[in-house]
Amino acid sequence: MQLLVLVAVALLMFIVVGALSAAAGLADVPLMQIPYLYAVQAVTQVLTMAVPTVVIAAVYFRGRQRAFYRMDFGGRRWLMALAGMVVMLLIVPLDEALTRWNEAWDLGALGESLRAMQETTEGLVNDMFAQTSVGGLLVNLLVIGLVPAVCEELFFRTGIQNLLERWFTGNYEGAAPRRGRGFGMHAAVWVTAAVFSLFHGEMFSFMPRLLMGAVLGYLYVYGGSLLVNMAAHFINNATLVVLYWLYSNGLSPVDPTGDLMIGWPVTVCCTLAALTLFYTTFIMKRDPGAGKNK
Repeated sequence: MQLLVLVAVALLMFIVVGALSAAAGLADVPLMQIPYLYAVQAVTQVLTMAVPTVVIAAVYFRGRQRAFYRMDFGGRRWLMALAGMVVMLLIVPLDEALTRWNEAWDLGALGESLRAMQETTEGLVNDMFAQTSVGGLLVNLLVIGLVPAVCEELFFRTGIQNLLERWFTGNYEGAAPRRGRGFGMHAAVWVTAAVFSLFHGEMFSFMPRLLMGAVLGYLYVYGGSLLVNMAAHFINNATLVVLYWLYSNGLSPVDPTGDLMIGWPVTVCCTLAALTLFYTTFIMKRDPGAGKNK
């Protein structure tokens, strides 16, 4: 029931966003211009991602919201957040390899339609990325970097993954699910990662986003705090924003839209380093009390 309510509220918020966009169109508001694209991006994220999660917490976990959100921002959590950011950066070469493979998928006529839709979406995002001023960089870090990192982690990890794990394990009432290494936890991570990837509507980027969603899912399980997830998600977004800004200003030869040409030896080494850091930081030193019912 909790998961259904979450989805229902999210769908309602999508309708609200659609109605607001339609009203803006009738009022001749130029929504495709950069300032309005920023506003649409921020409002859509807050209404469709953050609001449904807040509603679920208020209705079903009154008095236990902090535990439900996993808002533990204590001293050691900041170190774990830093480790999560490094893990996210270390999987970039594997992410790039998956991107090259995914882009080569041949899905026939359907694939051509999906590719055209993806290129349209990427064109709008690239218009925002292409800002060359320092102010434009800061706005992009906020609207493209921080806002999605906060809102999407609230919705996909605190909302969907958390509630899915409760469903899979039959634990509906506790402020935090019973955590372990069973099927329920892993199923919740991967189902949420797939939903996270599909939500972005770009089939030819499905696999790298699935990887990112899985990494964020396991950081949520073992990190013990939403801070870890938000930091890792932000560094992923912010890195792309900064690379675009440097390239647009002629300060870097690396084209973020092109092939980064990362070889397999580097990819394997970075992936092993990410796995090692994750294991030593999040599994070996895991807080025994993390995830217990409160």
